[in-house]
Amino acid sequence: MQSRVLTRRGFLGACGLSALTLLAACGGDRPPVSPVSDPAPTPPRPGPPPLRIAALDRDPLTDAVAQELQGFLAARMPDRAVELAALETLDGATPRLLVAATAPEAPAGRPQLQLSRLFAPVTNWRLSLRLVTRDELAGILGGRLTDWGQIGSPVSGPIERLDYTPAGRVDLPGVTQQVPAVAAYDSYEALVAGLEEHPFGIALVPLDAIDFRVQALALDSLDTDPLAGRGDLRTYPLRRDLWLSWDDRLGSGMLEAAGSFAVQQGYITDLLTPPGNPITMTVAGDIIFGRTVHRRMVQYNDFAHPLRGVAPRLEKADLTIANLECSMSDNTVKPAEPTTFMFTTNAAAVEGLVLAGIDGVSLANNHSMNFGELGLTDTMEVLERHKIAYFGGGLTLADARKPGLFEVKGTKIAFLGYDGISAEEYGAGPDWAGTCPLDPKLVSEDLAAAKAAGADVIIPFFHWSEEYVAVPSPYMRRIAHQAIDEGATMVLGSHPHWVQGVEWHKGVPILYSLGNFVFDQEWSIETKQGMFTEIVLRNKRPVRVRLVPVLIEDYNRPRILDVTEGLPILERVYDATDVIKTM
Repeated sequence: MQSRVLTRRGFLGACGLSALTLLAACGGDRPPVSPVSDPAPTPPRPGPPPLRIAALDRDPLTDAVAQELQGFLAARMPDRAVELAALETLDGATPRLLVAATAPEAPAGRPQLQLSRLFAPVTNWRLSLRLVTRDELAGILGGRLTDWGQIGSPVSGPIERLDYTPAGRVDLPGVTQQVPAVAAYDSYEALVAGLEEHPFGIALVPLDAIDFRVQALALDSLDTDPLAGRGDLRTYPLRRDLWLSWDDRLGSGMLEAAGSFAVQQGYITDLLTPPGNPITMTVAGDIIFGRTVHRRMVQYNDFAHPLRGVAPRLEKADLTIANLECSMSDNTVKPAEPTTFMFTTNAAAVEGLVLAGIDGVSLANNHSMNFGELGLTDTMEVLERHKIAYFGGGLTLADARKPGLFEVKGTKIAFLGYDGISAEEYGAGPDWAGTCPLDPKLVSEDLAAAKAAGADVIIPFFHWSEEYVAVPSPYMRRIAHQAIDEGATMVLGSHPHWVQGVEWHKGVPILYSLGNFVFDQEWSIETKQGMFTEIVLRNKRPVRVRLVPVLIEDYNRPRILDVTEGLPILERVYDATDVIKTM
């Protein structure tokens, strides 16, 4: 039989004795050992009490905002129950957040936040009005005014009220009964389409929804225009206010959360600061100080004369840009021929640009180089002395491609200039002066470079088109669409001496030609007519692109036209726009 060696533990087990019992018995004065047991489970730590949200005013708006708040805070506080509650079920033991349509009488020290949403009257973008008074708007909403001709539109048409339902209803003080809406739209895109179907329609729309495809009207005066950042928002009547108030035990983070909710929903929490960081910008077409314009300035002994009439309007903008299509030099011989196509003037002509508040000019055109490198160099020097930026022309191609850079209210704006007319003759090269050629490859590279350099807004200004036509060519449209596809904020154009139609591509505006602005072509009505555009940027995107007609008089001087006199110019733009839609 095979013997087996037992360990001490095995021996004890074979004897049926517990190892601890026997060791204790044999251990003399060693203290007894207690059996080891599992530790008792730690009770779970109680979570934060639920946050209950209730509407103080039982109306559709506050109920809807309470629901939106519940969803917003539930996503923001995943470890806390966020519940909707009826007002009567609330007690003091549960943290509460209340939504009210009127300022609540909160106990002293109870945190609260006022949320405001601003609205503006909007119409079809072709309606030739810039503002409506409070009394006129009350008459429209109340049914007393039924035709646009009653309030100054040069085109009569039956006023139709439209509803924009996502924002709910906003009331104008003093209007207790609104006329029924002829149509209601549940999205902004549907409203834009609806204004095309109802060209005499009007709707009240929140500022945060508005873009350039509608005409947003100022209220009472052009100085009461929150879209452009003008006026005291505290007294602006087309405003809807809400108040949030909450228990201070919710902590300081609740204020930051409520502010984030306000931004997400299009509310503002500071009525002293215009929302969206609005920037106003004016862009004019071709300024040609040569030929008869030059002779008029000499005759009047006033080199700012051509721009004196429009300067007060232009210089109001935060940023003003134009196409400068001549040289300004005291070293060039001024041609005596009355029909010359070589355009130059004295350096003193910069006085007009300064008077009009022009901040930058494009040199990408077929007349910047009429007097060679001398004329271009003198022009750039006089612009630099007067702190006017230039782009689209330079001593080398690399210089000509550089954008005109402007920083306005913290927003970086880049303008790029391209010569699509004379680059074969006047185009800059690696080591010679000239204009920047309109080459699709250069456009792509320059847009990418401006974006990489931190530009928030990028606007190519093209000099292109056949002369004396109102409809852009397919090639122009391809270039414009390419620029937008590659990041352009909007597209501007000049050269044909006529205004041209407009278009928007992927929600971005294209103004193919602004026409003449300062020039002497009085031999036809079309060449005497021009326009400039007033643009408003909010949140770095265009929300207004207004066309302002001008008539050039006395062979040199543009005059701003009122809505009636300027209508024929705008109708030419509208007709060409309709043709573009069919292309």
